[in-house]
Amino acid sequence: MNSVGANIKARRRELGMNQDELARRLGLTQANISRIEANAKGPSADMLPAIAEALCCDVRDLLGVEREGTPEGDALDGSARTFVLKAMEGDPQLGMYLRSFIRDSSSYTDEDWKFLATSLKLALGYAADTIRARRVGGNF
Repeated sequence: MNSVGANIKARRRELGMNQDELARRLGLTQANISRIEANAKGPSADMLPAIAEALCCDVRDLLGVEREGTPEGDALDGSARTFVLKAMEGDPQLGMYLRSFIRDSSSYTDEDWKFLATSLKLALGYAADTIRARRVGGNF
């Protein structure tokens, strides 16, 4: 079983993130991240959820706790699964987000799903508007 610091370091590296970037996301210094990863200073219980969010994973992943439940591939069917797998191949960071989403989706409430749908609509609308604006401005 790896230490919390080793698990944080491994997740950070999987995302291709350096210590400075993780530190910025958490409002810490690079030296703080280095001490946490070296197990010279453990993260507080309050800090673990923020670290997990910054690393697109679950706190249990950082703690090295085995999780019971459905394998992540069983959460999607057909074309959605194909889309997710292709996205994960092409963009490892997006893959981390998608795996985290799929893994946790069985615990989502109806309100969570409504929030997700609204968020996706806003994000896609913003992306479409930005693409149009870049094309019109000649920056695309």
